[in-house]
Amino acid sequence: MPTHHFMRADLAGSLAAVCLFPLFVMAPGYAVAWLFDLFQFRGRTSCFRMALSIPLGISVCPLATYLTGRFASFGAVWGIYAASWAYFVWVTAPAWRRVFRVRPRPRIRSLAVAAIPAAWMALVLFSLVDLEFGGRDYFPTPALDYALRAELIHAIDVTGIPPANPFFFPGHAVPLRYHYFWLLLCALVDRAGGTVVDARQAWIGGVVWCGFGFMALIALYFRLFSYRGPASFPRRAITGILLLGVTGLDILPTILLWILQAAGIHGVLPSMEWWNEQVDGFVYTALWEAHYLSGLIACLMAFLLLWEAARQTAAGARVRHAAIAGVALASAAGTAVYVSGVFAVFLLLWTAVAAAKKWWRETAVLVGAGVIAVVLAFPFAHSLGGPASGGPLVQFRVRPFFPVDAVFQRQGLDRGWTLPVVDALLLPVNYFLELGFFLAAALLWWKQWRAGGRALTREQAATALMVATSVLICTFLRSTVIGNNDLGWRGFLIAQFGLLLWGVDALISRDAAAGRAPRALLTVLIVLGAAGTAYDVLILRLYPVLADRGIVSTVAWMAPDRHCGKRNDAAREAYQWAMAATPPTAIVQFNPHTETQDTSAFLYCNRQMLAVGESCLSEFGGDPALCPALIARLNEIYPPAGEKAAQSIDPLCRDLPIDILVAKDTDPGWADRASWVWTRQPVFANAYLRLFRCGNTGGPSANSSPVRAQN
Repeated sequence: MPTHHFMRADLAGSLAAVCLFPLFVMAPGYAVAWLFDLFQFRGRTSCFRMALSIPLGISVCPLATYLTGRFASFGAVWGIYAASWAYFVWVTAPAWRRVFRVRPRPRIRSLAVAAIPAAWMALVLFSLVDLEFGGRDYFPTPALDYALRAELIHAIDVTGIPPANPFFFPGHAVPLRYHYFWLLLCALVDRAGGTVVDARQAWIGGVVWCGFGFMALIALYFRLFSYRGPASFPRRAITGILLLGVTGLDILPTILLWILQAAGIHGVLPSMEWWNEQVDGFVYTALWEAHYLSGLIACLMAFLLLWEAARQTAAGARVRHAAIAGVALASAAGTAVYVSGVFAVFLLLWTAVAAAKKWWRETAVLVGAGVIAVVLAFPFAHSLGGPASGGPLVQFRVRPFFPVDAVFQRQGLDRGWTLPVVDALLLPVNYFLELGFFLAAALLWWKQWRAGGRALTREQAATALMVATSVLICTFLRSTVIGNNDLGWRGFLIAQFGLLLWGVDALISRDAAAGRAPRALLTVLIVLGAAGTAYDVLILRLYPVLADRGIVSTVAWMAPDRHCGKRNDAAREAYQWAMAATPPTAIVQFNPHTETQDTSAFLYCNRQMLAVGESCLSEFGGDPALCPALIARLNEIYPPAGEKAAQSIDPLCRDLPIDILVAKDTDPGWADRASWVWTRQPVFANAYLRLFRCGNTGGPSANSSPVRAQN
């Protein structure tokens, strides 16, 4: 049995990506903050500068990369980053000289703070790299999502800006239609890492740095927005960061699902968050959808800049802060459409409040930043149009409560107005289970404020409006572009951030209104929420392993049987060979008839595909009317179940621009010894996959002896 060292390669590549990301996030962020002296950056401590540089870089670099790459070239992109590195080295040179001259002993608090990002990096690597042992290779459950983004990152690296849709090639490249700004930075890391870092590993490095950026942003909010003085600041900041590891009470229904599983009823899910309409914890969001977290960072960074701009007395300082806030908002629009859309509604309402209160300085900076954001985001927004973008983006729907909805559906009562009314009545129960500690802390915070008899401060009013806007939109509207309710799932992150701020206040406050009983309840909810996060990390990592052992049910997009580890090991081996044997622009095609997706192909292929799925994934770009003809031709060799595959691939290879054809043991043609899978000589073969040369790949000829894995 061959030893591939896939896990070792993943760890090495991901660590290399982590080391490369500061070049595209921290250093440019530092340069921008110093150049415009944001938040009096030049007079701040080194810790403050570091904390600001990371989320600021995450907020402005994606837009700068997009605009430069689209209207100049990829070479110009490297030019602006090289200039930022040179400027960073120049302005930090005096500080580095002092560091090397004086080496103070680290304090215990500093070591404790440093342990948090180190623990986060370890958690990300444990959660997202492949797990390899005994001739088996297991991707984690979040591969369902980041497999797709790995292909998008590779497409950016190969085709430039704007990138091509890697899943659809109707004879020509079609522009990608997606909010891919965060993936631009991952593509730069992919290219900078050479052969050491691939697209998937660049994504993993980005997850680590999104976490770093969000932790830094929380500290900045407690220093610049929700400041209660220097005595409580370290405690509040660390408490806020630690609360990122707390989710709702999803662990309780999950325990029930395990009980059902033990009784022989399929219950356990690949993620704890899937039992209901999702309100995802921050750890889950980072591991699954880091681009949404980076979009949230950009939105919150923009608001912090606007908050500071309104405090500035000098007109020049207000303009600088408002302009960079506009850049961050435009960057958020191309990074996380639904998060930025909800945040835009909040900013419009906050602008109306500022105007009604006659806060003219704040109104001016809000309007100015909004105009800048609209102008800068227009080129990207314009690119989202196309044949596949018709229909409403959102529709009215009360947030469902899945356990009740399932009962109504079985009884045929899920039509009409009855179910929405029931879902509306159950919203308190729904949100208590989904938010747990954060809902209880918000209610306690509200009780403390009411007991104080004071009017809301400007900061409290802004937070309350932020929470209310997000909750209302994500409760009564849902996105309809795809089956997932990304608006309801991701837009709620804005409310969750406000609830996090209130949660820290509820824990730190010494107000007598809190009482011992509420604090005991908060402690219990924190323990349950932390246990839920720990469980979810483990099940996300181990579900494929448990499925192979027969402990939980199989999932089609992992494997159709209990051989996920062996099957994925064989797929990774085959696609690694294909990448080495073909140029980056080659087209690789596998059976388009898959349930959900071919996760292994997305993860490891890193090549353009002709048509993926029944729709050719034209949602990501291209005219869907061109898809049926491609699928009809591919049906000749990848027939639907019950039909016979062709004996020859030659007619298809003459007509379609395919370089490598993939046959898997789950394809109908595999079982037919008269099909092309067995009548044609492969260029690579193992127990689960056979690869065939179709076009001019520059690799081995079709008549050469196949490369076979030893099984």
